[in-house]
Amino acid sequence: MDSHQPLPLFFIIGRPRTGTTLLQSLFDAHPNIQIPWECQFVLNLYPRYGKIKKWTPELLQAFYDDLLTQWQFSAWNLDREKLKEDLLNAAGENTFRNVCERVYLNFISLYPKSDIQWIGDKNHGYTIYTDRLKRIYPEAKFIYVLRDYRDNFHSVTRVDFEMPVVSLVTYKWKYFYKQALSASRRYPGDFLFLRYEDLVRDPERYFGEVCTFLGIEYQPSVFDFYKKKDEVAKTYPTDILEKHHKSLYNPINTSRLGLWKKNLTPVQVKMADMVAGKYALAAGYEQQYEHFGVFIYLRAIPGIAYARLLYLLTRVIDRFPYRWREKILSKGPLWLAGIAGRLARRKSKKSEH
Repeated sequence: MDSHQPLPLFFIIGRPRTGTTLLQSLFDAHPNIQIPWECQFVLNLYPRYGKIKKWTPELLQAFYDDLLTQWQFSAWNLDREKLKEDLLNAAGENTFRNVCERVYLNFISLYPKSDIQWIGDKNHGYTIYTDRLKRIYPEAKFIYVLRDYRDNFHSVTRVDFEMPVVSLVTYKWKYFYKQALSASRRYPGDFLFLRYEDLVRDPERYFGEVCTFLGIEYQPSVFDFYKKKDEVAKTYPTDILEKHHKSLYNPINTSRLGLWKKNLTPVQVKMADMVAGKYALAAGYEQQYEHFGVFIYLRAIPGIAYARLLYLLTRVIDRFPYRWREKILSKGPLWLAGIAGRLARRKSKKSEH
């Protein structure tokens, strides 16, 4: 069994397009943090391997094979043969978290590392699984990144992995925030809420607060993360970078703040304000509208209903046998992304005509 003290983990959670990848990039540039590319392998593989205490070479080979099928794992910068060797060396009495730690530590960062003190993991989906993550990592800490729900929607319209429906996106924003607030009450002291707007306006102060939360040394050099632009472009898939993380080629700036004010219609803003409700104010965002007519409520119903259905199906799928659940989780995001992309392109073509 691994004799060393396992490294603690922290998780960056929140909705997509809220600044979670920016925070991940800052941590990646920190010498004491190991934080790989996004991949939800821990929760996906936990149902099959989480309770194993004695690992045979056959089990570790199966774990490795299943790991390679995880969505986005193919984008990781690592030596697969070395990873496989390290996993097979975990044979004998061992824990699931120790086996997963070997996976995390095989990720090859583009930034120099020394004296790793924390492993980080940025995954939006982890927001609704904090209890399960706490069972695996009792010491886990969570950093929830918030962004104005209207800017969040505007940003979502620029990618192809979310359906650009304002009531749907805003309901997801509210649902995730509610889940995080509830979890923060269950685990006081283990949650930090960070607003994207605060981080980009005063990065030194707010990243300093994050470092204090984790008990690590503040390193101002992390703000030079964007200087690895050429190496990043050579290392990671171009389509992913261009579609989802293009802004990370630039220094931290405030250019993406408040874009909703000139890009959303009054109806879209009203709908977003209505759906966000009291949680907008709780998160520190001022609503533009306080009163909403029947028309706004009716327009919002389909998106809200679809979001609720998605979260109901998530709870149902969680109870499926491992193989069924794995196939749905590995293919589902790509399938939904394809639908969203087709809808977005169709909408764009109509607007051109």
